[in-house]
Amino acid sequence: MFLKDNMDKEFYNFNTDIKEGEKGERIIINFLENHGFKLINDNKDNKYDVKMLNNDGLETTFEIKTDVFCYPERIKEIGKLKIHISAHDTGNMFIEKECRGKLSGISVTKSKWFVMYYPYLNQAWFIKTKDLKNLIENNQFYITEKSGDIGSNTKGYLINREKFKNYFKIQKIDTIWEN
Repeated sequence: MFLKDNMDKEFYNFNTDIKEGEKGERIIINFLENHGFKLINDNKDNKYDVKMLNNDGLETTFEIKTDVFCYPERIKEIGKLKIHISAHDTGNMFIEKECRGKLSGISVTKSKWFVMYYPYLNQAWFIKTKDLKNLIENNQFYITEKSGDIGSNTKGYLINREKFKNYFKIQKIDTIWEN
């Protein structure tokens, strides 16, 4: 949706975000399967998003978040119309901690791994969840409030990607993201 690409806050939509998140999960599952993992199940509670069997036969869980609001300059074609979309990248990674008055995201996940997927940058940033929690605990990251869709009062940490990229294993993801 063009308006969403322009970051108009009033057009955040939880239902659209869920669909994009699930699409991102499928892409990361495919990436992991191409690297020897086998899907056991996907999960719809706050404990983890997917459970996979790793190369050693051990169960491993992943929390997967997709950030479609970080993108390079590009041309978007809608039918015969070509629209120039300016780049948008604050340089930060948003890690959700609370939504709609309840703990969420990093505050409740029981996953072994946390993955931030940036489809327009063709990157997935992997970090062990315990290491991400330690990173947050040992730094004073800015906490956003009233993020997400209107009324959700979503709160989260902003982590400067460039400054903290050495804590993550960054993987190239070649899948083309279409919306």
